[in-house]
Amino acid sequence: MHSPTLKTLLSLALALGLAACGSGDDNPSDPTEVATAEGRLVGTPDAGLVTYRGIPYAAQPVGALRWAPTAAPQARSSLLQATQWGPSCPQAGPGADAATSEACLYLNVWKPADARPGSKLPVVVFMHGGAFVLGSGAQVSLAELTKRQVVSVSFNYRLGALGYMANSALQASNQDGSLGNFALMDALAALAWVRKNIDAFGGDAGNVTLWGLSAGATQTFSLLQSPRAKGLFHKAILQSGGGAEYSNLAPQAALAVGDSAVATLGCAKAADQATCLRALPVSAILAAQGPGKWRPTVDAQVLTQVPARAFETGNFNRMPVMIGGVFDEGTLFSDPQLSAGNYPLYLHSLVPAGFDTTRIDATYALSRFAVPGQGYARAVGDAMYACGNSARRDALSAWVPVYGWEFTDPAMSFPQNPVSYYYGSSHGLDSLYLTGNADALPSYPFLDAGSKAAVTSSEGLAQRRALADQMLTYVANFIRSSDPNGDGRNLAIHWPRFAGPTDRQLIEFTLPGITTSNTRFELAHHCGTVWPAIY
Repeated sequence: MHSPTLKTLLSLALALGLAACGSGDDNPSDPTEVATAEGRLVGTPDAGLVTYRGIPYAAQPVGALRWAPTAAPQARSSLLQATQWGPSCPQAGPGADAATSEACLYLNVWKPADARPGSKLPVVVFMHGGAFVLGSGAQVSLAELTKRQVVSVSFNYRLGALGYMANSALQASNQDGSLGNFALMDALAALAWVRKNIDAFGGDAGNVTLWGLSAGATQTFSLLQSPRAKGLFHKAILQSGGGAEYSNLAPQAALAVGDSAVATLGCAKAADQATCLRALPVSAILAAQGPGKWRPTVDAQVLTQVPARAFETGNFNRMPVMIGGVFDEGTLFSDPQLSAGNYPLYLHSLVPAGFDTTRIDATYALSRFAVPGQGYARAVGDAMYACGNSARRDALSAWVPVYGWEFTDPAMSFPQNPVSYYYGSSHGLDSLYLTGNADALPSYPFLDAGSKAAVTSSEGLAQRRALADQMLTYVANFIRSSDPNGDGRNLAIHWPRFAGPTDRQLIEFTLPGITTSNTRFELAHHCGTVWPAIY
């Protein structure tokens, strides 16, 4: 069984209209039973909620459907016991889920126990992270959010080579013109399932928020641009995604990555590459995919333009967005054992060949950090995440309402006398607060010995629970009304709208209180001065 809290976040250190078919009425003898277009199912009651786990939202991508566009789910005649997480999609390496299967396209629904068809509660769909190669819809518990009168959904999607591999033979075999975007097509299918079925759970198909974390946020940026996603969701929360140009591959670059994998798998010279690839055992695919650059492809079908560029011209599905993350984004992506000799190479790898690195070298001088890995962590977090988010806020704010945030826990960040590598307010940590799960902090693995007592003491946890309650209130307000301030009640401070490059107001979730700032974020992360427009 999957852990619904932190497991996939650990792995990042290394590498959510139409009524359901039938009446949609609840079974009066069992209030946990609902009717969907594919058949009836029953869930698990728990503390004022009902949870439905392991609901197939598509035909399983096995056999001839491996590396094929996501197909519609089959109808069922029997009652589905939706009480267990479906298996995660195939994945390997440190942090990988143990219970995996290629038949993995399942989603999960949390609903208030009294929600009924016609309740029209707002809906959130969570797209998990995992560096495009790890994770599942069980990554984060959405129970606390659901208690705020929200219907919540999470889902699995194909990962790694199985989710993103571009190949000309597969493209020809599939006949729809798409190239490599199987994971994005899974997300589109999950959203289509929600539009068709969510009324049965008391949700409003006309008020859906897509929330992506990390790789899920990068793909949410992509779905903002995708013509195929138009009308499937109406708001977006983009958490630690960056969404820079490098986040999507041009067709030739994607084909190069795919061709290399096909050759490694021994199918390059096959008379029918698609048949050869679909006959391979999953274990062989996982072994061959390595740390390949598995990303969505700008294929002129699912994606018609690099999202970062599309946002600048208004060529996207326009809707309100929240964009933010944590201060120490890079610490899960750096090597604590990085040597001083290799430090310049790592810094310079963050910019194109020939780029003048003088300012980078000065800003991230090794003398400023306890160990080289900490310097690189600061640089990669600033460049790829902070400045990527800043640029996306700038571009999107010309067209739609934008709300930005940054999370910092001073007990974790900015040690007064750093003597070794520290993780700080690391990538994904704000998930525990945004979803109201601060009580999971004592088991969080990236706490420094010096800060753990402050974070996990009774007083420390009480402060963090209070902050989590406020953050969850903002999120629920946005999901409900497109404005994190809602009606303004029960809020510590008004969350200002991000108005553009000359008015970059953000909310700062920084213990012990919540503040706002204007341009301080860009100054702190050297956006526009050190890091170029590619981010």
